[in-house]
Amino acid sequence: MSEQTPNAEPLPIWFFVGLILLVYGLIVLIGGLLPQDRPTVLMELRPALWWGGLMMLTGAAFFGGSLALRRKRG
Repeated sequence: MSEQTPNAEPLPIWFFVGLILLVYGLIVLIGGLLPQDRPTVLMELRPALWWGGLMMLTGAAFFGGSLALRRKRG
């Protein structure tokens, strides 16, 4: 059994939001790199790569920001 110190603060919700966005962004990005069976409208723009990258950047910002804020408070 682990004991928490009285001043231990739980992780902020933005830590988990950032983690989820990072993981989902990676999944979308990898899906965008795989070859497609059927052509779609505007396929040449590769929207999965753009959205996956955007999700990963946003997730990294939330994840890193929550860790920095926690380190600053602690």
